[in-house]
Amino acid sequence: MSFDYSTIGKTSSRIASDAAEATSKKSNSSLDQADFLKLLTTQLQNQDPSSPVDNNQMVTTMSQLSVVENLSTISNNVDNVVNAISSSSALSASSLVGRSVLVDTKTAFFDGSNPITAQIDAGDGASNVKISITDSNGNVVSTFEAGAALDGKIDFSWDGVQDQETGAKYDSGKYTINVTASQDGQNVNLPVKTYATVGSVVLGKTTSDTKLNLLGYGEVSLDKVEQIAL
Repeated sequence: MSFDYSTIGKTSSRIASDAAEATSKKSNSSLDQADFLKLLTTQLQNQDPSSPVDNNQMVTTMSQLSVVENLSTISNNVDNVVNAISSSSALSASSLVGRSVLVDTKTAFFDGSNPITAQIDAGDGASNVKISITDSNGNVVSTFEAGAALDGKIDFSWDGVQDQETGAKYDSGKYTINVTASQDGQNVNLPVKTYATVGSVVLGKTTSDTKLNLLGYGEVSLDKVEQIAL
């Protein structure tokens, strides 16, 4: 919500007067078809009898004015349609609360209970894939290896278990997933994207204005979301 600071210290009557004056100035700064017809009538009444206005030129001018006015109306209607569609799209984003969305970051929030899920892009093929999970201090807390060659986009899940015997889990917080592999005889870092849960939505007029508040992650624009999951 925005606030008009120009109204501070003004009475309601003064504000109304200023608004009326601004509207008057705006309307006086442009000419519509009625104004043009008045000018044309005045011109015809005061034209030189020895050099009258060319009828063809007058008709052409009026036709051009009509075309411009129609184009302006069409443009306004298109703008209204676009705004309506954008508002509808932004409003539908409110249904994302509680859903998981895929964002372009390899750092995810572990709530101490539910697993972290991610998507690893192995491209056309990768071998010797090694996955490491580090905490916010950079300490490696878990490692995994994939013996078989992988390709395409692969889903990965980390349950956060610290002790397999007791089932104890790591504390809640941010954890980073790093993936290394061999591709074409070279060691590379594979791209990783993680899922985050939508806690709330800040509606905007467009998808870029609409913001998703992701639990433990922060704010991200709706147009940055690449995938929506349950």
